[in-house]
Amino acid sequence: MSHSTGQKVHQQTLGEQLQFRLLLLLAFCWFFVGAVLCRLTFQPVAHASPNESCFQAAKKAAYGVIPYAFMRV
Repeated sequence: MSHSTGQKVHQQTLGEQLQFRLLLLLAFCWFFVGAVLCRLTFQPVAHASPNESCFQAAKKAAYGVIPYAFMRV
């Protein structure tokens, strides 16, 4: 019995990991497109230093926002 419950817990964590990665990928793509558009229109990228690349700005924004999606209230 404990073996089957152990597998359920492992499957839940694997499912949560996949959800996190998918959501992170989607958020990164969204923020990357936003950062590129800001750079093309010569606007400052929000919460990014002037020397930061679009990739770095998008990564920082995605990792800053995604954990809130998995908070349990």
